[in-house]
Amino acid sequence: MRDSHNYASPSLDDETERIEKERTLSMFRFKVSIPVVVLWCAVTVAAPSPLFAGSIERARALVDEEDWPGAIALLTKEVDANPGHEAAYVLLMDALAQADRVDETIEVCRNILKIAKNKTNREKARLTLVRLVRRKVDESDDPTAGRTDLEDAFHIDMPEIDDDMWKRLEVVEDSNYVDSRLGKKVPPFSWETTHFTAYACNEELAKVVAERAELYLEFMSKHLFGDREWALNIPLLVYHDQPAYSSVGGAGEGSGGVTIPERGLTGRTAMIMLFQLEEFKDEDGDTYTGIYKYAIESILTHELTHMMLIEFFGFEAPMWMHEACAVRLEQTREHYWDAARLARAVVAGEHFRFRDLFNQEGYPSSRVPLFYEQSATIMLYISEAGPEAMYTFLSEMAADRHTKEARHDAACATLMGIPQEGAVEEFERRWVEWMTRRYARDLRPDEGEDPPALLDTGDDEVFLPQVNELDTFANITEWRDIDLGEMDQFVGVGTSKEEWSSSRGSLRCGIAPNEGPSFLGIRMNEELPLVVECEVQWLGNITDGYGWIGFDQFNADNLDTDVSVAARFSDASSHKLTAMLSDELVLYMDTKCVGRYPAHVLGKSDRDIDYPLAMMTSSPVEINSMRVAHIDNYSTAPAETPGQDDSSQRRRRRPGSPP
Repeated sequence: MRDSHNYASPSLDDETERIEKERTLSMFRFKVSIPVVVLWCAVTVAAPSPLFAGSIERARALVDEEDWPGAIALLTKEVDANPGHEAAYVLLMDALAQADRVDETIEVCRNILKIAKNKTNREKARLTLVRLVRRKVDESDDPTAGRTDLEDAFHIDMPEIDDDMWKRLEVVEDSNYVDSRLGKKVPPFSWETTHFTAYACNEELAKVVAERAELYLEFMSKHLFGDREWALNIPLLVYHDQPAYSSVGGAGEGSGGVTIPERGLTGRTAMIMLFQLEEFKDEDGDTYTGIYKYAIESILTHELTHMMLIEFFGFEAPMWMHEACAVRLEQTREHYWDAARLARAVVAGEHFRFRDLFNQEGYPSSRVPLFYEQSATIMLYISEAGPEAMYTFLSEMAADRHTKEARHDAACATLMGIPQEGAVEEFERRWVEWMTRRYARDLRPDEGEDPPALLDTGDDEVFLPQVNELDTFANITEWRDIDLGEMDQFVGVGTSKEEWSSSRGSLRCGIAPNEGPSFLGIRMNEELPLVVECEVQWLGNITDGYGWIGFDQFNADNLDTDVSVAARFSDASSHKLTAMLSDELVLYMDTKCVGRYPAHVLGKSDRDIDYPLAMMTSSPVEINSMRVAHIDNYSTAPAETPGQDDSSQRRRRRPGSPP
C-alpha cells in the first residue's frame, strides 16, 4: 500500500506488480483468519484506485505545463472515484487556485479539511480557504452590504429563559457561604459539568450558569480555536449581590464580573466571579432588587472569552485582542449596527492607527469607547471570512516562532497572504476599504468630483453622515417642558444631587469652582433620537478663570458611561445649550457645535433607561428652562459647507476634554 501522505505516485511497473500481488492474495482469501481479512479489506479500500496510477503523473505534467483544464478534469475524475485520496485533492486544489476558479477551490479546501490526516495538507488547505474567502469578502458588492440587521455568525443559540424561570432564578435560597479549596467562601449550591463547576445561592441558577458556560465553550472552540479540546475545571462563582461579590475579591463598584488569571492544575484561570441580584429603579424612582439578567446573558460570555484567551495564549494576549474578542462574542450587542456607526469616523480618519492600537499596553488614557468599538469591529472583519480565519489569526498571534514585536505583522500577513513587512498597515488599509464599501459607499466621490454637500445614503439614520442639525432642531413642533421645580425629576451619582437645588422654577448647582464634576440625571420618556434644550448661565467669578457645563450619557444603572460633551463659558450671560442623543452625543452652545462623541450603544436586552442624559458641571451654574423632544425626522435642507469653526452640519469632531 502506498502512503497516502506521500505526494509521489508509483510507476506503472510498480502498479502492475501491486495488482499481481493482490491477485495472488485473493487466491488465499478464504484460508486466512477473519481479522486478517478485515485488515486486508481496509488496506485495499484506503488505497488510490489502480485506474489513477498513471493519471497522477499525467496530471502533474499538465500542472507543470499550466494546462489547468486538463489537470482539473483528470484530478476531478480521480477524487470522484476515490473520495479519500488526499494527495489528489491537494493537487486539485492547487490547479483550481491557479485557474482562478475560486468557488470550486473553496469547496475542495473544505473537503480536504474533512478528510485530511496530514497536518501539512490541512494547514495548506486552511490558508488557501481563508485567503480566498477573505478575497471574496473584500471584493464583494453584495446588495446586503450596509445592512445592520444581518444574521450574526457568532450568535449562539442558548436555551430560552422565560419569565417564570427568571422569577425562580431571582430567589436567594441560601446565602450562607461555605469554605472551599479555592481559598475563599463560596455560595452553597453547586452544579458540575465537564469543564465547569458553578456555585450559586440558587440551585437552579448554578445549573443554568454551568450549562450555558459549557455551550459557550463548545461554540468558541469551534469558531475560534480549531475545535480544540480543553482540559479544564473552572469554578464559576455567582454571589447573591454586588457587595458580597466585592467582599470576596470581585472587582469594585461598577463591575459586573471578573476573570481571575492564575496558573493552576486545571488551567491558567483560577475562577470567574459574577453576582445574582442588582438594584434597579422603577418609573417612580423607587429602588427595588431583581435578577441581574445582563450578568447571565452577556457578562458570563464576556468573561468566558477572557478565560479562553488566557488558556490559549497564556498571559501574553494583547489587551486590544482580549476586549475585541470578548465584546465581539457578547450576545446582547448588535455588531453590524456598531460597525455602521463607526464607519463615519473611519472614513474621516478618526480611528486608532492599527500599529498604535496593537502596541497599546493596557487601556488607552482617552477615547476608551473607541478602543472597544474599533477592536470589536476588527474582529467582525476577520470573522466575516469564517471560523478558519479567526483560528488562523489567533494561532499566528500565539505562535512561539514570532517575537512580541513581529506577531501582529505575522498574523496579518498569514491571514491576507501578503508580505510580512508592513502587513499591519496593509491590513488597516483593507479594513478601512471594507468599512467604507460596506457602510459608507456614497461617501466616496467619483474621480475628479468634489465631495457632495449633502449625501444621499438611504433612509436609515445611521447612513446620514451629514444632516442639517440646527434646522432639525428648529423644525421640531412638539416639545415637553421639564419642571425644574420638582427635584424628583432628577437623579444624582453618589451624593451629587445634594449639590443641586431648585428655586422659583430654576435649577442651581452650588458646587465650588473646579471641584466637580457633578452629575444630575434628567428623567425622560422620549425614545431615541432625542434632543434637550436649556438656558444656562454661569454664576462664577471672572477672576476664577472660566467655567464649563455639558451633558453625559447614563447607562441603565444611572452611572457615567464616559460619553460626554462640554461647553466652556467665557462670560456670565445666558446661553442656549442643545444636546442631541442618537448614535452620537452632540452639543451646541447657541448655534456653534462644541462637542461630538459616539454614543454608548444599548444592547438588545438592556432595560429602559429613565435618565439617559445628565447635566455635568464643575462650576456654579443656573438653569432657567429646559425642554425635551423626540426627533421624528432629520432635516435634509441644504446647508453651507462648514468652515473651520462652523459645525452647522453633522460632521465628525472629537470634543476636547473638559477644562
